Amino acid sequence: MLGCGEVGRELLKREPHFRVVDKDVVREGYDDVKGDPTDREVLKKAEIEKAEIVVILEKNSLFSLVRNLNPDAFVIVYEKDRKMQNMCMGKGLIIPTDEAVADECLTQIRRFEKLKRKERLERVLRSGKTMAIIMHDNPDPDCISSALSLKKIGEKIGVDSDLFYGGQIGYSENWVLVELLETELISPGTKPDFANYDITAFIDHSPWYYTSIARNVNPDIVIDHHIPPEYEGRFVDVRENAGSTATILTEYLQLFGVDIDSKLATGLFYALLVDTNSFRRGICELDIEALRVLRKKVDTDLLSQVERARFSKALEKGREPSDFLNILGDAVKNMQMRDDVLFSYVGKVKHRDAVSNSADFLLKMERVKVVLVYGIVGDTMYISARSWDEKLHVGELLREAFHELGRAGGHPLAGGASISVGKLPENFKEEIVERFLKVMRKS
Repeated sequence: MLGCGEVGRELLKREPHFRVVDKDVVREGYDDVKGDPTDREVLKKAEIEKAEIVVILEKNSLFSLVRNLNPDAFVIVYEKDRKMQNMCMGKGLIIPTDEAVADECLTQIRRFEKLKRKERLERVLRSGKTMAIIMHDNPDPDCISSALSLKKIGEKIGVDSDLFYGGQIGYSENWVLVELLETELISPGTKPDFANYDITAFIDHSPWYYTSIARNVNPDIVIDHHIPPEYEGRFVDVRENAGSTATILTEYLQLFGVDIDSKLATGLFYALLVDTNSFRRGICELDIEALRVLRKKVDTDLLSQVERARFSKALEKGREPSDFLNILGDAVKNMQMRDDVLFSYVGKVKHRDAVSNSADFLLKMERVKVVLVYGIVGDTMYISARSWDEKLHVGELLREAFHELGRAGGHPLAGGASISVGKLPENFKEEIVERFLKVMRKS
């Protein structure tokens, strides 16, 4: 952003990630370069040649200078002079001087960003004919519906895909969703050779430790709404503000012109429903747009079928219902309150979903700042935390409390951690409580 003023400050309220070049410091906390935006050296210092989008708010038109330094950027000019329109043809536009300037700037920026992401993803997909889509070890509705969406996008441009997971599919509604979407998920007995595929993709996860079958894979594609990866893939789209990965894939399905049939729409809608706790936490404008796209396509009968599955299918498939109902009972029975945090240890469970579902349930029951539920699946301790207070950011609290012991993170209102039982002391219950309370008190 070259220059600031009232329009610039309004834009920064809605999109704080601009690098601002202005004669005055905008405000502490923003990425700004102090200097005259009409000075070529100042613009070079701001690395304008690397920018994909440039918004010119300086009264003295800088279009020619900007275009000279960066021939490819998309340039938005806030300018009364309509003669500038001809200069901007192709790679820019004029925003008229009116009260809708900030809205129009953001609209055009979002549109440009969408198209650029689509181009980059398409470039990677067109680089091969086969793709391995690798889900995290315990695929949930968000992971399953998102992986199938990427498979359909690949099919649109001639890429054949296989969907892999390395752990277990937990609750029965997840199995019903797989049946509903009529897709095959591969759970290999041994680690597959992903080198046989032209393209590899991580969906709904990015760190290697969320998959047991692909820890030596540097994926070409990463699409997620959790933690940005430490490595560089050929295409990485991780949006932590999105309520679900399904939200992001809904956008790509539209951009690629893929028909979203009622079954896929129902799966994507259910994923968004689950990951946002029925839209009570962590939704953004992108989620609302996804809802607008999906709502008319959802089959409500199929949606009810999936939602009822945890009750009706548990016994039918021979699964013990203890991981759904009895664990909830243990969670209530074992509650303890410490400093406005509700802790509950649920013991050994068969499916990790029992831990997160118990945390969701307790948060609805009790008026507390945070709910933290933990239990053991196999040789791993799983921790789930939930809150109604975004300012606390439970994902960051968990990361700070447990990153030394295992993997941890999440969103402002929901997060999780997993720790090898071998890394925990005998008095692990007190250790977990004290570690979390220590970072809570600091915050």
